[in-house]
Amino acid sequence: MPDRARLLADEAAVAAAFEAVVARIPDDRWTDPTVTPDGWTPAILLAHMAAWLDECSVVLEAMRAGTWDPDAATGPVDEINARQASRAAALTISDAEVLVAAARVRARAAWTALPELTPDAWSWFEESGSNHYAKHVHDLTAWLEGITSDPDVGRMLQDDAEAWVAFGGLVDAIDPSVRDAEGWSVTDVCFHVASWFHRGAECVEHDAGFGPPWETDAELPTEEVNAGFRARSREMTLDEARHALEDARDRLRTAFTVLAHPSAGSKDVFTECTVEHYAEHEPMLRRLTGSGGSVP
Repeated sequence: MPDRARLLADEAAVAAAFEAVVARIPDDRWTDPTVTPDGWTPAILLAHMAAWLDECSVVLEAMRAGTWDPDAATGPVDEINARQASRAAALTISDAEVLVAAARVRARAAWTALPELTPDAWSWFEESGSNHYAKHVHDLTAWLEGITSDPDVGRMLQDDAEAWVAFGGLVDAIDPSVRDAEGWSVTDVCFHVASWFHRGAECVEHDAGFGPPWETDAELPTEEVNAGFRARSREMTLDEARHALEDARDRLRTAFTVLAHPSAGSKDVFTECTVEHYAEHEPMLRRLTGSGGSVP
């Protein structure tokens, strides 16, 4: 992790979900400036997506050339977004769609051409691509239902993306044959987190918090549930557990972002399964690296 092909497939899947929401926009609403509180139309939102994909491409191409400066000043994100919106104000629907299509091709090519997939590269591709699409799937879904999108969703997706890349960096640093004093391996951790993603998704798909009726085996003690996950992970390779982890995260993120107005229960589930769960297992993963400290 990161898996180059897997992240390309993830980008394509979430882009398709975004395109499906865009396809629901009636022709007479493409100039409606109420998608965001800043007065964005759907065309401006698409141009905004394209602009960040282009920025991602610039960064990834500079990484490949060895000229990227991570400390270079770029300005506040809100100001960048405002400039993008101003430039996009006169775009037609077809103009905006062409921009997004071209920007996706460029970003995917830049990602594919990288000789090394660093955490910084992964962050840029994840946050400008699949995670960004997911945020605006939520915005457009809410707008089409005539309500204001929930600002917590974008923040929560951003928090997850940042913590996810850090979690993946730890996973990459661990020999899968190593176990801690309690018998946990990195394979066990990956499948355990994946399994809780699925349990969370079961609830979020019904806009509910943990518990019956949607959570499977909700009446069982947590220790018993976790023991079942570990028994299953003992039959897996690390690659199998990682793929299960990525599939389950995709399921949870999709379930969360298509909610026009997620309940407090759904938000709690998303946070508990993502940033809080990664943090819970970080000490264990650090022990498994043998470093107990920072991991490059």
